[in-house]
Amino acid sequence: MKVNFRYDSGYDSEYKQRIQEIVEFILSKNYGDTITNTEASKILKYNIYDETELKKYKNTMCRVKNFLIDYGYVLKSIVGIGYYILKPKQISGYCYHTYVLRTENLLNKSARILSHVDTSELSENRMEELNDVKDLNLDVTNAIDTTIENSRYFDKKSFYDNLED
Repeated sequence: MKVNFRYDSGYDSEYKQRIQEIVEFILSKNYGDTITNTEASKILKYNIYDETELKKYKNTMCRVKNFLIDYGYVLKSIVGIGYYILKPKQISGYCYHTYVLRTENLLNKSARILSHVDTSELSENRMEELNDVKDLNLDVTNAIDTTIENSRYFDKKSFYDNLED
């Protein structure tokens, strides 16, 4: 299977080939398997003990994680070890905790930042911009909170959290 590079067309063929190899390697694994940083870095030809190459490795693995989503594989980072291939039954809870709650927390953080801006040196136009962004932030936060509270998932969350399968 060929990786679709529609979002990364600016990369050279060697880089694309390395991504193709790591994607194929991971797709040969089963849900629940772990891919170590050593295995992945060897395929990608990065020395993860060099600080510059480690950054490149992490950026490349971020791209790889995005490509794998299209194949039904979700990688969860395990600090200092590598990546765990989530089992299908783990994905919805992972998405809720990793992305939905993170979005809510980021909105709360932005509201906190916006509420503590020193407005003494803001022009009238910048003050209007600040108030517009505060209103937008509040509208999005309220929409997300309402959506979460009214969702079927939220009503059944404790049930889902206690599933043993």
